[in-house]
Amino acid sequence: MNGTHLTGLEGTNPLGFFAALGIQVASEGSSEELRLWWSDDVVPHAVVDESISIEAIITQAMTILPAWLRSPAITSGLKPTGDIKFNESDITTYLHNARLAGPNAGLAACLVAEGSLDNSSAAKPTDLYFTAGQQKFLKMVKDILEGVTAEDLKIGMTGPWSYQSKLSSLMWDISDDSNYALLASNPAKEKKLTNPGAEALAVLGISNYPAFGSTGRTLTQGASGGWKRGAFTWPIWTKPASRRVVSSLLAHTTASEPGLNKRALWYPSWGISRIMQSAIRRSDQGGYGTFSPPKVVWSRE
Repeated sequence: MNGTHLTGLEGTNPLGFFAALGIQVASEGSSEELRLWWSDDVVPHAVVDESISIEAIITQAMTILPAWLRSPAITSGLKPTGDIKFNESDITTYLHNARLAGPNAGLAACLVAEGSLDNSSAAKPTDLYFTAGQQKFLKMVKDILEGVTAEDLKIGMTGPWSYQSKLSSLMWDISDDSNYALLASNPAKEKKLTNPGAEALAVLGISNYPAFGSTGRTLTQGASGGWKRGAFTWPIWTKPASRRVVSSLLAHTTASEPGLNKRALWYPSWGISRIMQSAIRRSDQGGYGTFSPPKVVWSRE
């Protein structure tokens, strides 16, 4: 099928997957609806309608990102400054302000959930919150969106990823799952280099994944298991899909064991070719998180 191939956004890497979703988010409100699908390769990459060029995507994204930066979903005005660990009443305020601000309310809804609090009565982090220590999630998001350039976006979409930027990383790249025992030196002493084009688009993309409160957890759609040892599951589809259709696919392919899910019988008719899953690993203290290399947990073949 003809289309504009975004070879840098690989569907087997959560960062590439989120970034592809982010392209659809950025296109909302534009004159032409953008449909998204994945190539039917061993390592699938994102594809969009042939009528939509990479240059048009970049122009639209560079227009949208400043508006997101100004939104209360990112610039909340609440304490703690630059983070999402709000107190209970401020969670409601944060979600309310983001909803009133418009289209990026989905980002706020994927970062916190009402009634889900940690032991200090602050907002309990979601499954996609991989930062810890002195790192502040919203501050890092702001750093990425302020610093990303049109060239960064082009490299992120077309590849290969260059890993040359010192901008923040939200740790969704599977390359972050480095095994210290296999390295000659401690990687913590080195400044992590990133791909801000993919990171910026991924910030938009995770707005497709709402969070909701549960006993002792803030659960994210697509995530399962425990806090320190969990998993994230996502679909790969080969038929063009609008954002509404994509949202439906994401919502219907979240089982931790898709092969045992009766809905799997419908996957081929929905254009789904495989279901991917990466383990989520966190440090012993339960802080910093990474995605492990993915595995195929369901395939149409």
